[in-house]
Amino acid sequence: MELAMEDAPGEAGLARPGLRADDDYLTVTMLAAGLAGILARRPGNGGGARRSDGLLPAAWRAGYSRLWWRCQEQGVRAPDSDLDLLAWCASPFAAWPVELSLSAQDMQSCLVVGEELSGFAEQGARLAGADVEAEWTENRVYQALRTAALASGGDDDAEAERVYAVLRRRLIDHPVLTDLELKQWEREFALTDGSGQTYVRRLVDEAYVPRPAPGTYQYFRCPGCGNTVPDAGSPCGTAGCLADPAGEVSVPALAVVYEQHRATRRFIHDPGLVEARLLDALASQELAGRVRVTAYPGLDALDLLVEFLKNDGARVEVAETWGADAKDQESARLLARAFSWPGSPRCDRRFLVLPEHRAGQPGYVEDLRAELDGRMAGIEVVAEKRLISMVRAAARTAAR
Repeated sequence: MELAMEDAPGEAGLARPGLRADDDYLTVTMLAAGLAGILARRPGNGGGARRSDGLLPAAWRAGYSRLWWRCQEQGVRAPDSDLDLLAWCASPFAAWPVELSLSAQDMQSCLVVGEELSGFAEQGARLAGADVEAEWTENRVYQALRTAALASGGDDDAEAERVYAVLRRRLIDHPVLTDLELKQWEREFALTDGSGQTYVRRLVDEAYVPRPAPGTYQYFRCPGCGNTVPDAGSPCGTAGCLADPAGEVSVPALAVVYEQHRATRRFIHDPGLVEARLLDALASQELAGRVRVTAYPGLDALDLLVEFLKNDGARVEVAETWGADAKDQESARLLARAFSWPGSPRCDRRFLVLPEHRAGQPGYVEDLRAELDGRMAGIEVVAEKRLISMVRAAARTAAR
């Protein structure tokens, strides 16, 4: 990792003595944001030269300063330089010589893995709005999704929502896409923009990176999430995936295969796996006629809208409406700080749904609820299987 380093923080970077840096989550979030800025400046990342490129990001300096004062409070030697602090960032917080007020789960996290941000640091940098490349790509993918849906729907809001849900699900189901599959998508969604380009191809251009693949394309695929891995012995790194060995896959292609961009994979595909499981479970024949499930209502205001139907013989009425937003993030505390609930659609009950591998982590649910307490009222935190059981039970009651 080639970085321009500076010595210990100067006077301008230090917080005033007497101001306690009690919020250690703010400190590590600033460090994560600074690391995102540092990594974005590496050669080959596409960033143009700026007058400030010789300086470390302001977030890094602020985080360093807060950490320096925390060390002084505890009588611990602070990092002597930015290089020393970078070495700290590659170790779990529990191994740092200074005590930080983080949850037990988060204390096992680090900020850097190899030459990339860790999952915790990615989450922190996004909370600070500093992972510019990832946020830029994610925003452009969502904009391409909305544009394609709205163009297809025209004046029909229901059709726009349907198209959005279909294309959003395909980003979850297709971490790898061949040019032959893309042609099928274009036949299905043939509407073009003013330049003659189909909206679905523009979505693929934003969400994927093209790879030359004349004839047959072979790669190793994780059996749990479908993500590509370098070889059969490499773990995919996707949270919650089983440790099953990757299998080699051969797919036909004319000339190009598309692999998901890092941001698409990390922030759309991987968290979307729990959404897909929920949607599939609630689409069962057992619930047909009693529950109406809408995927990504309001063009992704929520992940699921669940309406319980009551049939009195003459008409069907909605007895109750539940909303669910599924989240799969490494830090429960940072998740709670970034979480919000939309003003619409109206829901009688509101659920923040966790995948089983997060809900099963010791202390995760407790940390999430504690951080949400006082920030947002009326949010029920449940695991994915628990929500499915609750929907099935409520459906039986509403149908009576």
